[in-house]
Amino acid sequence: MLLYADMLLFMKPPRPDADAPFPIIEAFGYSALASTNEARKAWAERTCPFAGTACEKFKQYKYGYCSVTYAAQDHMGSQRTYAVCDHRLDGDPVARAIADRFGSTPGIQLASEVVLDKPKTSFDYVAYAQERDLITDAIAIETQAIDIRGGGVGPAWNAWQDGKLSQWRDYFSIAARSKNRKDVVAYGVNMANIYKRLGLQVAEKGAYLKRIGVPFYVVMQDLPFLYLRRRIPFSAVDGDWDITFMTSEYTGKIGRNGAMEFSHCQTVRTTLPNYLAALNRGSRSVGDDRADFLERVKRKANLRK
Repeated sequence: MLLYADMLLFMKPPRPDADAPFPIIEAFGYSALASTNEARKAWAERTCPFAGTACEKFKQYKYGYCSVTYAAQDHMGSQRTYAVCDHRLDGDPVARAIADRFGSTPGIQLASEVVLDKPKTSFDYVAYAQERDLITDAIAIETQAIDIRGGGVGPAWNAWQDGKLSQWRDYFSIAARSKNRKDVVAYGVNMANIYKRLGLQVAEKGAYLKRIGVPFYVVMQDLPFLYLRRRIPFSAVDGDWDITFMTSEYTGKIGRNGAMEFSHCQTVRTTLPNYLAALNRGSRSVGDDRADFLERVKRKANLRK
């Protein structure tokens, strides 16, 4: 026979997101569930094995997660792993771009965060071959992860740090109460920003690099790349090219050291004219763009009434 208190507990409606999976997939370069010495060492030292330095995200924000899981509408609502730190593309993905251009040529150098004044822009990396004091060949490399939108996964990170993964959902409840917000897990991945930010950057930086005769490599995860190419459906080429997209993807496998496998997926090359034509054409017709523009004006006007 149930006591009254037990009946109240039984009748209580389930909390929102009760069945959601733990949001964080990787921490400091290793599976968040790893139990290897390599993982524990990185977690204790708060280092990034991809960049080979202290975790930049942890220094800035006190969070050291590299990827999250999310069920995006763009992928039919199925859970996928998304890299949410640009340094997740460091290491092997960048090395593959260098090898694509220079092969096994010895002595290739890599400069990071190259900033220009004219034009006002920057590149994540520039790989170059050098003979004495003369640079004989160079490529520019841009690495691109995806941004988190919405409420973020900070409470899940705090649960992970406290060693209370099974109670991670409670951390969101505590955070919600402290901020007087609805108790939900409201984070997401900002797919649209891949188009808005990276899409335009590739055009601008690609145009500059074409003028000076430097090949451009964009290193990114394959899932966001597929979204980008749907929005900017450029034609690929086999011959002369200006821009090369090199993508990697999570295989679902975890190595013996506790690191998640992030393997080369595809290499797609295009010309700057092809890319610009697709960017200008976009994924909508002119009529759809006009209708969307006028609908937004209408909604804005109605809000002011």
